[in-house]
Amino acid sequence: MNIAVLPFDMASPGDSSGMRRALRSLAIREVLQLAVLAKVEGPATLNDVSRQLAAACFAAELRRAGGARLERRSLMLLSVGCEGVITPGGWIVACLRGRAGGETGLVAGHARSRPIPVRERATILHMRAAASAVRAAMRSAALERRGVELVLIKSPIRLLGGSAAASTAASRGIAALGSAVALGELRASSIGEASLCADGSLHSSKTMAFSGTETDCCEALVFGHRRGGDPRLRLDRAVLTDLMDTAPLDALAAGAAPSLVLYKAGIAGDGTLRGARTTVFSSEWPSDKQLRAAASGVVAAAFGTTRAFISGGAEHQARPGECLIAVIRLLHAPISEAFTWQGRGGG
Repeated sequence: MNIAVLPFDMASPGDSSGMRRALRSLAIREVLQLAVLAKVEGPATLNDVSRQLAAACFAAELRRAGGARLERRSLMLLSVGCEGVITPGGWIVACLRGRAGGETGLVAGHARSRPIPVRERATILHMRAAASAVRAAMRSAALERRGVELVLIKSPIRLLGGSAAASTAASRGIAALGSAVALGELRASSIGEASLCADGSLHSSKTMAFSGTETDCCEALVFGHRRGGDPRLRLDRAVLTDLMDTAPLDALAAGAAPSLVLYKAGIAGDGTLRGARTTVFSSEWPSDKQLRAAASGVVAAAFGTTRAFISGGAEHQARPGECLIAVIRLLHAPISEAFTWQGRGGG
């Protein structure tokens, strides 16, 4: 399997011209699966249509490039909110046919769960659906648990009924728990609905979870390393003790410039950072927006780019207060390869 990571910028939520140019650089007939990751500008409220507009434009580009066949093989993970110094835009991650070799390299795979009825959202049934999506994505990538490095999972929100109604945190948290079960980090029997967003000891260490109103199922994208993967690419991951823990970022930035940076920002449940009070949970601004803004500056300073996939809210994705970072970097490639390289300072 070969992997292409192609970035593109967006002038607005309805601008898909950059994605169109990126798709033109791909040999569409060789695409096995394709994922679109995007940070879309918008207020990120429950009634915000920015992600729906972007999703419709992206779907049209997929159909234009490869018809219904390519669209069926594609997954879109869109996250709204570019507060701070995040450049709106995204990345195409394409899995391409390639000669199976004996080297170990990066692979990816994606899958969807069954549709989750509203009454089941933010319940144990939601968690099981998330776990099933992650397991299916692992099978798609021919990955065993020990080979998985990172799971990205999008989860639907319960808009009506129950204590978790309109809770993006509950949506993220239950999906992260399901991912942890699929990866063998947690046993399903150890998790009860009362634990949701309450028991910080229950968490994954390889999952970044997102929520959205545009999906009715769990959508998982899994990355890992195995023999027969693309040896030119590697994913490195680290858990940060808190938002001020920059040592892992500096270590990751010291290597080859990354093609994709993913950062999940979290903070302690009482809103403190190293014992000092903050207003992350007490001001008029939603906590997710503040976390994205704060993390964007840290990531930009470490990697020298404003093009990063930064998301706020790490419920059950790490211990309370911790953050996660992952980078995909191109180790080496001939000039003829259709990869887009991102160096320091942009690109």
